[in-house]
Amino acid sequence: MVAVAGASVAGCSGGGSSTGSVVSPTADATPSGPPLVASEIGDWQKLVGSAFVISAPSGKVSATLASLDQIIDASRPSTLGRHQPFYAVFQMDTQFALAGGQTYQLSHATKGAFDLFLGMPSQIQGKGVISAVLN
Repeated sequence: MVAVAGASVAGCSGGGSSTGSVVSPTADATPSGPPLVASEIGDWQKLVGSAFVISAPSGKVSATLASLDQIIDASRPSTLGRHQPFYAVFQMDTQFALAGGQTYQLSHATKGAFDLFLGMPSQIQGKGVISAVLN
């Protein structure tokens, strides 16, 4: 596994603009290009440090895309839809930790809403962390 991009998971400041403005994720954003869930790692790299909203049965949870970890697989067939698989790691306040192991709707301010299966949660340095495998 190779870390591709990311802020320190525990120290992620949320990234974004240096002017201090915050763009809130909305489900009705008009995404350009392919849906994020079908995009390559390069499209995700641009979003490291940005905010996502995860819709859970208990309500909406704000999470930051903390890092991406590329999965190196020399035997991967070149005919698959995504050229290179990777993990997307999301960080959130532990009090809002998700159950994981299920599909959630995520939304991003510029990429719109999409469904993504999120694995089991964990904690790293006092922060809730959950990841998705984009294969």
